Amino acid sequence: MRRYLIPSLLVLALFITNPIARGGVEPELARKLYERVSPSLVAVQFVWETELGRRELVGPGVIVGAEGLVMMSIATVDLRIPDEQMKDFKIIVPRFDKDNEEIDAVFQGRDERTNLAFVKTKEPQKWTPITFEEASVTVGEPVLSVGLLPKDAGYKTYLMQSDIAAQLRGEVPQIMTSGGLAAVGSPVLNTKGQAIGFVNFQSDQAAFLNMNDPRNPLSSVTNPPIFFVPTRDFAAGIKTPPVAGTLPKYPWLGIPQQAMTGLNKDVAEELGLKDQPAIELGDIIKGTPAERAGLKSGDVIVKVNGQPLERGDAPEELPMILVRQLRRMNVGDEVTLSLMRTKGEPLADVKVSLEERPMMPNLAKRYYAEDLGFSVRELVFIDRYQRRLKDDAKGVVVTLIKPQSAAQSAKLGMNDMITEMNGQPVASVEEFQKAYEAIRKEKPREALVLVVQRESNTQVIRIEPPQE
Repeated sequence: MRRYLIPSLLVLALFITNPIARGGVEPELARKLYERVSPSLVAVQFVWETELGRRELVGPGVIVGAEGLVMMSIATVDLRIPDEQMKDFKIIVPRFDKDNEEIDAVFQGRDERTNLAFVKTKEPQKWTPITFEEASVTVGEPVLSVGLLPKDAGYKTYLMQSDIAAQLRGEVPQIMTSGGLAAVGSPVLNTKGQAIGFVNFQSDQAAFLNMNDPRNPLSSVTNPPIFFVPTRDFAAGIKTPPVAGTLPKYPWLGIPQQAMTGLNKDVAEELGLKDQPAIELGDIIKGTPAERAGLKSGDVIVKVNGQPLERGDAPEELPMILVRQLRRMNVGDEVTLSLMRTKGEPLADVKVSLEERPMMPNLAKRYYAEDLGFSVRELVFIDRYQRRLKDDAKGVVVTLIKPQSAAQSAKLGMNDMITEMNGQPVASVEEFQKAYEAIRKEKPREALVLVVQRESNTQVIRIEPPQE
């Protein structure tokens, strides 16, 4: 019955929220832009295959390459999803006079510089891509956006009109609108027909087309997004998208974002930095580019390569802005940081050579101990940093506990760090797998005894295997 309600709900929602239904941009212009953009909107489908089963996910995509390159929000392929668990990518081309076309595709990768992700058809296409352009906007200027409705509405394209309400700063510069935009994944156009922005993920908006609230299947229409990202912020991602099979290399200063603090107005003025955004450094990790360059806890960054730090709308945004600015540079680039070390003295210039960021958890090797119901992955840099471990610390991290399994009954916990198994140290995922399989084969009825670190405590977990 829900599917039959969608058309009437759609008409009502569009009339209430969309100024086009009440007058605004010339209807003929709006229609022409809608018809031009609609063929370039597709759905991206893939399977998330976890230890507990397979789950099909579908997100909106925009054709940006004539031969088959499609752009989408990085939220569709959340960074928490391990790369190896994403399978069977397809691009769904909506057809309204026949069945939708499904085309096999290859995941190209995520682009953390721009918060985008890309897929590409296996076979070359002859599509009409959307060309995003950089253009200035002014408050009060009308904009249009075209998006995809959910799977239950047949991926039908729809048009929304709004007005520019404000331009915001922050980690990701955003433009706020009044009246609402089309759903996440929608291009935004001005009245000249230029694609000037993209509706990227927002906390109160769904990133998928097949996981909508059954009580409100058209939530993206009745509660539309109001922010979009201008082209200038993501154009580099389209120009140099990730390449399948090649892991992206992101430059790294060596100071985690959580070890930086944006100075508020009062503190900045006390240091003589009135109207100057500044960031105070906390812990400097040994063995990192920052430590080798001589950066110290308490240093205050005032400039990068001779230029003042980019402003945010709140001091808390400054570390995020700096991290993103550095991420858009290249591994090996030398960056000059102008530091205040003593009030009233000239700034000290320190050159730092950016190195490749350590591997993140989504790329770590994993192993599923299926019979006892838990998964582990290798230890990565962020684990050692957050747990205050030494650089040479060894172990594996628990990433999944199967419900009603022996591991759950034994109270093994998510994010537990396993350091020993049956009296033997655990150094890597490979060693864990080899030892685990040998133990379960040779002594299938005996308990598995694990030594784990949980927060600041060491505990012993005894997992009793199911007795047949």
